[in-house]
Amino acid sequence: MTPLDDAGLVDRAQAGDRAAFETLVDRNRRPLRAVVRRLVGVPEDTDDLVQETLLRAWQGFSGFRGESAFGTWLCAVGTRLALDHLRRQRRWRVDAQVVYGNECYADEAMKAEVVGAIGSPDFMFEAREHIAYCLTCVGRSLPPEQHAALTLRDMAGMSNREAAAALGVTQSVLRHHLARAREAMTQAFEGLCSLVNKQGVCYQCKGLREATPEPRRGPPIPAIDLFLRRIEVARGADIDAGASQAMHDLFWRRTAVQEAAGSGTDTPAALCGQEDGA
Repeated sequence: MTPLDDAGLVDRAQAGDRAAFETLVDRNRRPLRAVVRRLVGVPEDTDDLVQETLLRAWQGFSGFRGESAFGTWLCAVGTRLALDHLRRQRRWRVDAQVVYGNECYADEAMKAEVVGAIGSPDFMFEAREHIAYCLTCVGRSLPPEQHAALTLRDMAGMSNREAAAALGVTQSVLRHHLARAREAMTQAFEGLCSLVNKQGVCYQCKGLREATPEPRRGPPIPAIDLFLRRIEVARGADIDAGASQAMHDLFWRRTAVQEAAGSGTDTPAALCGQEDGA
């Protein structure tokens, strides 16, 4: 039997066929999770938001008019729920990773957690995944609408029309959010990242790769001299189920607690992965 295309499944689902809806979801779950994860980062928050998205989508499916692909519509539902979540949270500091690095440097138990994650036999340091993690971490310092505009357009590859519809704004407003986000992120990485600017304080990529046992260090860190090049490198990285996931999940959980409390200092204690400053 030839599988139904999405249009046929939509017709059945709107007639009340839950199995047809589940098939649609199975086909589009991964891009949904990718968008939500790149917006919020924290794995448990991602899980909750994806489940809430699927519930809302089923409850509101009678209102789906087919003006966009089902997957695009589903991502729009998830995006709006993620935005509501982010608006309820304290915005993170631009240098949240430096703060977390300092905490690990000063706290043996926290340092041991990172060493344990890196030492796992299933772990491999994948620089592209770390760069993608870093983008979302710094992105959480932006106003949520700007962070979402950057995520949908530059990371998820949506068109201006699709991204604007997902955010519930005009294309003109979408372009404004996107321009402001790119400008803010460019400035942030020029002051923070040693790959973009050699005077940047954060050497996490280098430090984490060198701390990983040599057979599991993954490919070399790519050359990055511009923020938009960083976007290109991170676009295809799997931050939800990649080789470095266990370490990054730990980073997300700890940083979320740290930023909610506003604890720690951003004065570098260990140059964020390069203790000798070399």
